[in-house]
Amino acid sequence: MSERDDLRATLADFDTRRKKILGGLIAVMIENPDAVRDREWMSKQLAQLTMLSADFEHLEDVQQGVAEVQAYVRENAPDILSAALQLFRFTAEDLAPRVQDGLTKQDALAHALSYF
Repeated sequence: MSERDDLRATLADFDTRRKKILGGLIAVMIENPDAVRDREWMSKQLAQLTMLSADFEHLEDVQQGVAEVQAYVRENAPDILSAALQLFRFTAEDLAPRVQDGLTKQDALAHALSYF
């Protein structure tokens, strides 16, 4: 199996929340490609997207929400970040021959999401 096939298999095993977070992360990575190598920036984006994807209706206080988000990030960050970096790299490699065609960020995002 190729690396791309491995990534597709990994993405197929992601639950809906992980897919939402990964999709959002890829979108911000495509929008800010120069920041992708900045670990702090990537971690911040992941934390923000995790908060946005959370269901806080059942919570009694803010601290419980913070604890849930932190636990989710600790448990899922390695898999999500690894998938995001692979997806970003594969998208760039796949689209490199077509750069002269005037590709847009939307084209890149659509291609990245096609791996799902």
